[in-house]
Amino acid sequence: LWPVEDMPFTENGMVPDILFNPHGFPSRMTIGMLIESMAGKSAALHGVSYDATPFTFTEKKSALKYFGETLVSAGYNFFGTEKMYSGISGLELEAEIFVGVVYYQRLRHMVSDKFQVRTTGPRDAVTNQPVKGRNVEGGIRFGEMERDALLAHGTSFLLQDRLFNCSDGSIAYVCTSCGSMTSPVL
Repeated sequence: LWPVEDMPFTENGMVPDILFNPHGFPSRMTIGMLIESMAGKSAALHGVSYDATPFTFTEKKSALKYFGETLVSAGYNFFGTEKMYSGISGLELEAEIFVGVVYYQRLRHMVSDKFQVRTTGPRDAVTNQPVKGRNVEGGIRFGEMERDALLAHGTSFLLQDRLFNCSDGSIAYVCTSCGSMTSPVL
């Protein structure tokens, strides 16, 4: 966390509650949050409520154009960007920064609620693999992507351990004369 006095501020002294890295928006496909932020900013400036759902606007009259025009009518930049100043040096930052109002909440995803550990436990009678599910003390699936990641790092002994020894390894007897397998010894 950063002290409030060191945070950047706008010309009118407003300090943002939270700063986002702009590279996180396209990869998470949360572009709607930017439109929602423009809608929130123009609604706060004009004292009205807006519906910023994607079904309200068309290609000819886009949400960006509509909310951009409302921001211009309030004396702001069309895209909602503002000049900000460093809280440490007081100098103007070189880039214009998108500032807006958005509803944001913290989700309660805690590691202690999600972790799952298994050393030994129940196995499926047919496949001899660990059963699936946290409630039955089962294992977590070791998928193709996990396997490929370990292959790329040259971890052959770990792969043998995880995919054979700790999973469904079994001893089977093969007839030397006909080549057929007898039932496995579990």
